[in-house]
Amino acid sequence: MRVLLLLALILSLIVTVFAVQNNTPSKVAFLSWNVTGSLAIVLMITFALGIIIGVMVMLPSSVRARLSAREERKRKEDLAGQLEKSQAVQASLEPPAVESPSPSSDPSQTPRPDRDPG
Repeated sequence: MRVLLLLALILSLIVTVFAVQNNTPSKVAFLSWNVTGSLAIVLMITFALGIIIGVMVMLPSSVRARLSAREERKRKEDLAGQLEKSQAVQASLEPPAVESPSPSSDPSQTPRPDRDPG
């Protein structure tokens, strides 16, 4: 959060210096419109319009990506629920485990070391 605040402060300082240094009047003509204003204001408005147009162009793909991510998240939750259900069914169908005696507890089953005849 502090980093964003610092970046905003730096950007506002740069914009202020830009506006102070570029205060000469300039004339802008577009179709039948004629506007006269400070060069800094004209450039900032042009920049803002460029950002707005860029966001509008990117918006449909962004919305599609969010919808797709939401659908995938829902599908993942559904599959996780199905997995839990099938694991519960599988656990209920398996016979209980029968304990068999371990080989080390029966002394007759322990391996004998080979004896050297000589």
